[in-house]
Amino acid sequence: MNAALNPESPGNIVSLAIQPKSKLARRKQRFTISEFQNHAGSVSYRVAGYKNDGARVRENFADEGAARCRQIELETEYLQLPTENTVQATKLSPDQLRVAEDAIRRMGDDWTRLVDVVEHWKRTGAKSLPGESPRMDEAVDKFLKWLAESDLRDTTKKHWRNRVTVFKNSVPNSRVSEVTPDDLWAFMDGRKISAAGKSAYRSAVSKFFSWCMERERRWINFNPCAGVKIKQTRNEHPDILALADCKAILHAAEAHKDGILAPYVAVCLFGGLRPTEAARLDWQQVNLDDGEIPLTQDQTKTKRGRLVKICATLAAWLRAHKGKPFYPANWRKEFDAVKLAAGLKEWTPDVMRHTAINHYFRKCTSYGLSAEQFGNSEAIIKNHYQGRVSTEETKAFYRLMPAIVKSI
Repeated sequence: MNAALNPESPGNIVSLAIQPKSKLARRKQRFTISEFQNHAGSVSYRVAGYKNDGARVRENFADEGAARCRQIELETEYLQLPTENTVQATKLSPDQLRVAEDAIRRMGDDWTRLVDVVEHWKRTGAKSLPGESPRMDEAVDKFLKWLAESDLRDTTKKHWRNRVTVFKNSVPNSRVSEVTPDDLWAFMDGRKISAAGKSAYRSAVSKFFSWCMERERRWINFNPCAGVKIKQTRNEHPDILALADCKAILHAAEAHKDGILAPYVAVCLFGGLRPTEAARLDWQQVNLDDGEIPLTQDQTKTKRGRLVKICATLAAWLRAHKGKPFYPANWRKEFDAVKLAAGLKEWTPDVMRHTAINHYFRKCTSYGLSAEQFGNSEAIIKNHYQGRVSTEETKAFYRLMPAIVKSI
């Protein structure tokens, strides 16, 4: 036998394309089955492994029997698939051969540059390779602890906490570094919600993975969310209130418990404040003499302060109900009662703000002034808030005065 093909030769391992059946039977299984619990609480089974061509297999099954059948099918396919490999001498172990073949397969026609790629990685990327990352359950628990102690807004904490927890319960408890864009896509495809809802999930999960990448952890080098783009409906307009609905909710707010929610409804509907901004508002900030409400960076969604101009209609409502809290105790219960009295069964959280922006833009016709007043960009105003109400509707909107108009 030629020394190059002699298994006895020092340092050489002979890689054979076809082995006797008895040896194949003794080899470890190429495809494994792992059990995990999905977000619905039921148990699923994942079949994982690599095919002859190096392609990775990761398939989930609700039934263990079906997973076993698929495992046997893949094992049989692996053993019976014809191969064009030839007998070659190599110093690589079987695992090293598999990794090398997978790398070459992934590079496609550029496989001849594999050595250049390795050298480049050794120069620039080797030192930044993350260490062993924790499993998803442990990583998310640490993230939620950090989130609870952060100075982020309570609503932001709630949204991130809820969505990241759902994600954790929907994927296997693998290591954070093993999560791929395909896992993210599978998760998103399983959420039967709107594109905006999926985008909110992606944003929260992306924040979690970005946190995992930060210097003090460095559990991963790549955020898998970067490969997941949610297709949004182009120029989707936010909901607004019809003029009759504006009149109804203002009347209901005045009639309910001596107008306890009138200031809140007024600053949202005529000042365009977000619900969370109105909740943080104090009467000491309301300057009726100069006609303005300065919001601090701690009050706004964008973390940038802004100056809200008080129009004549808003000024009338604030004078009529001066001193009443903008966010009274039991606000949720009280506001639900106001909406019910107004006959508004469907409600979008920012609908009063969106209504205010539409009428303000119709009145001033300025992208710049509108963006400054409401803390948006000019592009947002242009894409979502123009041409949705008429001039006559806007005139009628600003004539919606309180039952008792108090003078200065």
